[in-house]
Amino acid sequence: MVIFKKLCAEHAEIYRTLRLEALRTNPEAYASDYATEKNRSMDQIRTHLSNPYVMTVGGFDGDQLIAIASLHLESLPKMAHRSTLTSVYVSPEFRGQRIARKIMEYMIDTVKKDGVTKMYLYVVTQNESAIRAYKKFGFNIYGEDQNAMKEEDGFVGEYLMVKYI
Repeated sequence: MVIFKKLCAEHAEIYRTLRLEALRTNPEAYASDYATEKNRSMDQIRTHLSNPYVMTVGGFDGDQLIAIASLHLESLPKMAHRSTLTSVYVSPEFRGQRIARKIMEYMIDTVKKDGVTKMYLYVVTQNESAIRAYKKFGFNIYGEDQNAMKEEDGFVGEYLMVKYI
């Protein structure tokens, strides 16, 4: 059974390992890249995992970290009802078990009590399986950012999606 919990500085090494796996396995899905993340120091990763405005959640199968996702919270009072989901990844051997959905449910349950009512995300327009999954979870496309990211072989677009929670 997969257990979900908020990651903290002490999880930096296992987080980094899975984050690098994500960037190797699905580089097209992320704004960052393997080389950039590989060069981040452990102190930078610990700082990220300790940031009070970023909730990074891990899915654990026993002691093994098999899924991650981050939810960026707004710090300004007028924007505190908003959040942005990033860096969702599930190890390939654990896909198809609704783990990404369960991570998002865990995040929503955690932040709803603090008044968060909207969750945004950005997804590459060609990532049809992710788009379908996000739609099933209640996200709606509200815009498209053409040429959102520059890849080696050209630009890719992103859909802007929102879910009211």
